[in-house]
Amino acid sequence: MDSYAKLRPWTAIESCQCPKVEGLFLVDLLTDNPLHCDMCRNEVDPERIKLTAQAIRKGTLIDPKGQVNRDGLEVARTLSMRIPSRLLFFDDTDDDLPESCPICQARLDQNVKWGIGKCPNCPIRI
Repeated sequence: MDSYAKLRPWTAIESCQCPKVEGLFLVDLLTDNPLHCDMCRNEVDPERIKLTAQAIRKGTLIDPKGQVNRDGLEVARTLSMRIPSRLLFFDDTDDDLPESCPICQARLDQNVKWGIGKCPNCPIRI
């Protein structure tokens, strides 16, 4: 199995069909692939954006305060050098809606297609 096969979308239905991937969203949506298109929200085949084997080896993003999310932020920053990328940060729906970034405390930009908001400074979305 090649490195790309680990994160390849399972079916065409789950795969991004946008003409061009203009941004990534890193999120665990109960699949093996945390790479999602910022426009359509479907999975992006890592081969399509020519990721390196190092970038592909990152795991799923579950614990918002744990090493996995810290690694996820690092990946989002690294990928942003090639294509704008964000990490979906965990939000407990039983809590009040967050108004600020959990990392830098900046007010969230709520002008997003999905989710609650995005940080103007950090590569995250909630």
